[in-house]
Amino acid sequence: MHPLATLHKLGRHTSDQGKVWAEVARQQEALGTSSGTSAMSDTFDAYKDRVAEFQDRVRYVDGARGVAVAIGNKVVAVDLFDKPSTCGKVWNRLLSGFVLDALEAKSNETQVGAGEVEKMLATASGMAWDKAEAVGEGEEYRAESGAGVHASALTFREAPVHFSVVVAG
Repeated sequence: MHPLATLHKLGRHTSDQGKVWAEVARQQEALGTSSGTSAMSDTFDAYKDRVAEFQDRVRYVDGARGVAVAIGNKVVAVDLFDKPSTCGKVWNRLLSGFVLDALEAKSNETQVGAGEVEKMLATASGMAWDKAEAVGEGEEYRAESGAGVHASALTFREAPVHFSVVVAG
């Protein structure tokens, strides 16, 4: 069951752990890594030098409130934050998650224009949004398209804190 469907049916956040383990195993196989416990942290450990190199090359830019990530010629994620300090705090952790995806894609470097990011944001704004119970404080909203685009937004006292759009693999 998809996380959004589970959220509606059960009224709480859950995940299909079997799918999570299958995705970890799939990516480990694609990257030529293995783990006795199938832990994703083992894959990160195996590629820690590449992750550090990536983080060094794509540093947080003072004043940035978000990031758009493209792998090859496809925008795969957009994250926007309420203020630069929030974005700066999560920058390396957020981007490190995409390093393994980029290594797996083995794509030639290409550039994606702002128009592609705008299309992704337009897709997200046109989706049906549902209120969900937030894990912590604030209010959470979720949306998904049939094309594998998943979006979430967190607000606190009606002010946006974090907005995320991700294209499923």
